[in-house]
Amino acid sequence: MTGTTGTTERGESPPIAAVAPVVFGVVLSLTAFAYFVTVNAIDWVTVTVLAYPVQAVAPFVVISGAILTIPIIIPTVLVTMKATAK
Repeated sequence: MTGTTGTTERGESPPIAAVAPVVFGVVLSLTAFAYFVTVNAIDWVTVTVLAYPVQAVAPFVVISGAILTIPIIIPTVLVTMKATAK
């Protein structure tokens, strides 16, 4: 994990310092989009359709955001390790 490139049957693998930020950015963008969709769905169903007060729904939005942080870390690590494997 030094940032050097390894050799594979496909040729040299890219350095981890180049792969990790790109993978993190892509996964973060997809997760932000998923959070946006989740928040709008929760708002639409609970506040608009079921007429719950916003204060009663806010904890569910926060919990959804906390749960969606997990998919940021795991795929970033897995894809980075796969892309930089020797």
